[in-house]
Order: sequence, then C-alpha cells, then structure tokens
Amino acid sequence: MEQTVDGLGKIVEGINSVDAALNSNRVNEIIYVKINNKSTKLTSLIHKAENKNITIREVKNKKDWEFSNRHSVVAFCNPITTYKESDISKFKDSNFIVCDHIQDTNNLGAVVRSAAAFGFNVLALPVKRSVKLSNRIFSISSGGLEHVNILMYNSIFSLIKKLNNLDIWTVGLDMDGDVRIDDIDFNQQNIAIFLGSEEKGISQEVKNKLNVISNIQMLNNTESLNVSIAGAIAMHQIFIKK
Repeated sequence: MEQTVDGLGKIVEGINSVDAALNSNRVNEIIYVKINNKSTKLTSLIHKAENKNITIREVKNKKDWEFSNRHSVVAFCNPITTYKESDISKFKDSNFIVCDHIQDTNNLGAVVRSAAAFGFNVLALPVKRSVKLSNRIFSISSGGLEHVNILMYNSIFSLIKKLNNLDIWTVGLDMDGDVRIDDIDFNQQNIAIFLGSEEKGISQEVKNKLNVISNIQMLNNTESLNVSIAGAIAMHQIFIKK
C-alpha cells in the first residue's frame, strides 16, 4: 500500500535536490534568493522550471529568506511515495539497503546518496527507533531520495523472512564478519545489505538470521568505519561486480 510519511519531501532545499525533484515531476513552486550573478546551474534550473510551467518566486533579500541559510533555492513539492513492509513483493528484482536503527541524520542522508549512486533502489527503514526522514535528509542526499524507494518495516525479523522468500541474499556488515565483501561472488543475485546502528552495529540476533556476515578490509590500526562509509564501500563493491 502506497503512503506518505508526514508530507515527506514536501519541502526540498538545495540546488541538486530541487533539480532532482524537478526531474521527478514533483515540484509545484520554486523560491530562490536573488543573486546578482546567478550560477550556471541555478540559471539552468530556473529555465527548466519555466519550461515545465512551474511557479517561480524570487526573494529580493536574504533577510527575507525563511529557509535554511545554507541554501538559496527551495521547492514546494507533492510528497514522495513510501511503502509498507507488506509491499515488498513490488521490489523482488531490486537491491536493498536495510538500516537497523541508524540515529544520525547525516549518516542516513549519506547512505541514501550512495544507494542512489550504486543501484540500491530500495531503502528499508524501521518505523520506530530510527532517525526520521526529513527535509534535511533530502538535502544531504543531494537528490538521492528521488531515486530510491522508501520501505518502512515494523519487524526486522519479518523483513528478513520476506527477503528470503524473494530469493534476495541478506548480507550484514560487521568488522568481525566471516568473509571480505570483495571476496563474495554475487553473480546476478539481488542483495540486501544490512547496516547496524552507529553505537552497537547489528545485533547478534539479527546476524544469526542473515545469509552472510561480511567485513571490509582495512589496516589493523583502524578501529572501525563510519556506518555510511562502510555502506558506501560495500555497495560499490557489489556494483562493480554485478
């Protein structure tokens, strides 16, 4: 069943995110701060919006800007579509990135950006005990959320069972994993990579249910990788192999 999460993606900030939303045909209105020497990218974005007959409004002064000072362009959009765990069969031919209680907004935004870059077109998030999807994550993902389907799950164990029923390999990332991610032969198999929380990683109970627990090769003097970096490396390894 398709749904929206609290108007997810209704406000999109930042030139790359706005451009991606334009390409997804979700934009209803664009507001930008007047700049004497517009960048080529902003000029191109405005022209694209004009060609799509999008309402465009210019703010004369940054003092009148109601949005984040980090950005000078904002789009008001139709909310993005999300999916429930029961909709998983729609994505039986997809690669998944499963986030198990990630708490940091920057980490989740970076994971989304990597997922979009490397063909992991479903992001599975828990309904509870996780950082919430927000306009900030749209900005951090730099348009990545326009290219990744969002699936909200209630139970990670029932999600794993459904993935197994769809013949999707479940691969957990852990520094003490049994096999290096670059040593696994995935062939054309669809994959679900599991990322644990920043503090505790993947729980042992979840590890016991996954097909493979994998690690990323690195120097022994490094304690661990940031979860979003580890996810990006794993997704890239699978991308280049497939």
